Amino acid sequence: MAGLIRNHVPRLREDLVDGFRQDLEETVIDAARWPDLIERASRAAGSEGALLLRSERIGLDALYTPSLAGAARRYFDEGWYRDDYRLRGMPMLRARGIAVDQDFTSPEEIARLPYYQDLLASHGLRWFAGIGFEVEGRLWCLSLQRTVAQGPFEPHEQTRLAMLSPLLRRAGLLTAIVEKSRLAGLTQAFDVIERAALVLDHAGRALSWNEAFGALFGRALKLVGGRLTAEDPEAARHLEAVARPFGRPPVSVVVVARRDAQPIVLHVVPLVGPSRGLFAGGCTLILASVPGIAPVPAASLLQVVYRLTPAEARLAQALFGGISLAEAASRFAVTAATARSQLKAIFAKTGATRQSDLVRLVTGLAR
Repeated sequence: MAGLIRNHVPRLREDLVDGFRQDLEETVIDAARWPDLIERASRAAGSEGALLLRSERIGLDALYTPSLAGAARRYFDEGWYRDDYRLRGMPMLRARGIAVDQDFTSPEEIARLPYYQDLLASHGLRWFAGIGFEVEGRLWCLSLQRTVAQGPFEPHEQTRLAMLSPLLRRAGLLTAIVEKSRLAGLTQAFDVIERAALVLDHAGRALSWNEAFGALFGRALKLVGGRLTAEDPEAARHLEAVARPFGRPPVSVVVVARRDAQPIVLHVVPLVGPSRGLFAGGCTLILASVPGIAPVPAASLLQVVYRLTPAEARLAQALFGGISLAEAASRFAVTAATARSQLKAIFAKTGATRQSDLVRLVTGLAR
């Protein structure tokens, strides 16, 4: 086949299944390790990179290795996911736990389809193996991507890769259990700082809330069919938009008027990083406040929402205030290396990739 250099084709590692099983055990304990897991799985499978996504809602829950960042951005930003040719492989994913391009695509189709010749070819990609597994009735796919030179996944490789499907299913189920417990603990943790909190899933339904938020329910603000709604028509429209399935919250603040009391101000904070439950479905945090009550410092909220240490939260809030990392290190009497290490940990826990992302995140919590 043109472009295929057999002498340089990497193959699956001999310890693929055993190594993957050990990695999964660590991932269940800490869901934040799932990105590392798919990176290691990609290398073990002799792939250029990998994505982990839900097949029926591609993109919203996706994780991908850094090597596929450019291709993934095009895939989602340009709408390729709406007509993903590889969705033809879903019946194979369900039936035997794995699907490859050869199952549903001919060489002639690869040569002419824009999906292969535009999206994939522009990033040097060609071949895929999708490992399917179900978590609570939803089909997920670990999509391994190879370049033209790396070659397609051969039948004997497919057989070994299919062995990962039940392992992924078990790990996904256990992770979902852990994440649900943590989401419940997240809302309860806000009781410590006397802040009302509620978590929405990706479809806009309420997953959990603490007693402080529950105390605000009444005629003005209530749950109907698991979704937040308000008596005030304008607030009801905003809450409907926030709860709209499969989209990012279009507003950051919703003011709910009340007839006999001060209005309730709802702050909409998208969950990212480890705080976003990959399998449990936690997507959006709603923080409620009432005018006249002293606001909670953003540093305290950062510790609760993103599990930052006090030092990390202090640094994040200082950077939000406009000082440089060097100035923050001097102010807190730590070395530059320590400050950089703390910033790296903040990025890992919050999902931010640059300080401007961090500023927007803290802005949302500081309101």
